[in-house]
Amino acid sequence: MQLSSELKEAISHLSHKEKDKLLFRLLKKDPDLCQRLQFELVEQGETLQERREAVAAEIERQVKYEAYSPGYLMMDMRSLSGDITRQMKYTKDKEGEIQLTLLLLRRYLSEHIDFIIAYLYRADSLQDYMVKRMQAVLQKLRKLHEDLYIEYEDDVNYILQQLHQKVAPLQAHKAKLPKEWPF
Repeated sequence: MQLSSELKEAISHLSHKEKDKLLFRLLKKDPDLCQRLQFELVEQGETLQERREAVAAEIERQVKYEAYSPGYLMMDMRSLSGDITRQMKYTKDKEGEIQLTLLLLRRYLSEHIDFIIAYLYRADSLQDYMVKRMQAVLQKLRKLHEDLYIEYEDDVNYILQQLHQKVAPLQAHKAKLPKEWPF
């Protein structure tokens, strides 16, 4: 909703006490904004590494669960992707988003590769999901400086190799995922 200039003017003439009261009421309705302000104003960006490590620890914890089906495996991965997205939303940490997504894909592929291969006939959605996540990571990597590529090269190439050779060869080919990175 656009604010009219009259409303902006009226708000600017409110007392600080009234503005604070309105701001706190609005913040109660938007927990994402509260988390972002907590990170920026209270923590002043000093907890970025701790937040990354917390999400990485959650990935490591959940990856150890035994998979019941490709669908449940995908639900777990999507839940963790949501955690990564929320962390990015609060901190604007683009590099952390790439690192955590690569960790997610690599750990799930290395831990559950045999299970995924055994159920390939029922894993279309999971295969599509992994290919799309990898496409998103590659798009974000292109925006980084080339000097940073070396940090991600091993993880990206491992994931690409697994997707092309074992997990989702048809989907990877359709999506035109490269077989090696950087290209």
